[in-house]
Amino acid sequence: MSVAGIWVLSIVGLIILLIFVAAWKLSDVMLKPRAGTTEQIYEDEAKSGRLDPAFFERVEKTPIQIESRYGYLLDGFVLENELTKRVHNRQKVAVICHGYTAGKYASFVYAQMYMELGFSVVVYDHRNHGDSGKAFTTMGYYEVYDLQTVVDWCYERFGEDIRIVTHGESMGAATVLNLLTIDDRIACTVEDCGYSSLKKLLIYQIKNGFHLPAFLFYPPANLLVKLRSGCSINKVEPIRGAIFSRTPILFIHGEKDHFVPCEMAREMYDARIGRKDIYIAKGAKHAESCVINRTLYKRHLKAFLNEYYR
Repeated sequence: MSVAGIWVLSIVGLIILLIFVAAWKLSDVMLKPRAGTTEQIYEDEAKSGRLDPAFFERVEKTPIQIESRYGYLLDGFVLENELTKRVHNRQKVAVICHGYTAGKYASFVYAQMYMELGFSVVVYDHRNHGDSGKAFTTMGYYEVYDLQTVVDWCYERFGEDIRIVTHGESMGAATVLNLLTIDDRIACTVEDCGYSSLKKLLIYQIKNGFHLPAFLFYPPANLLVKLRSGCSINKVEPIRGAIFSRTPILFIHGEKDHFVPCEMAREMYDARIGRKDIYIAKGAKHAESCVINRTLYKRHLKAFLNEYYR
């Protein structure tokens, strides 16, 4: 082989190696997020104004650990107070799912709203987050089965006549929508800043977050995620829950969300034919809708539940 041929092969090999290394790092971003500790998340939530320390101190928090079907424990709390324990509220249960790199304390901002409406609330850490067991994060692929396990537990804990509302933020929003494709027991669902398709989101992030050509880096990253975790990115399509479920859905998104573009909420809302509502929070970035105007957020949530929660 000529010297020129060797140089060409060397350059091609180097390019392939660089693409593989970059794809591995991209798969790591998804599978092994740098989630904060429970203490860090509490401090961050309190500083941002999402978590009210006074509410946190006075609410009754019963620690729970629920065994996942994959062998690890899901750590969380049942949140109750005098209002939620009244007889006329005993059927009202909300399960809240936090987002990527967050934890159960990030769900307290929503828990407070539900408890003011008489709901007992279950919050928990997703796999590989907070105090739950360690397993690859899959952005809703395996998390949906953990959520279904939590719902099963709720029926055992609160009784067979409960009416569950699921509420998710970001990755949690994708998870609650995914659940609607496999479980018809949910009375209402609220998805806040969720993505319509994990594939679309990752391609968007590769282009806009990492400034790399998606056609080169998405396919090997997708393959590595599949080989490492068994998760098929292409099958994480929360929009299917929006389209095919009969459960009423409230879509919420920040107008200025550049992590998960607001267009994804509009896409899912427009694709849905069944009972639905939408609230686009003006000026809100990712996961900020609940704090940029908390009063308006609560008003939309209450109106949705008044209309559809039966």
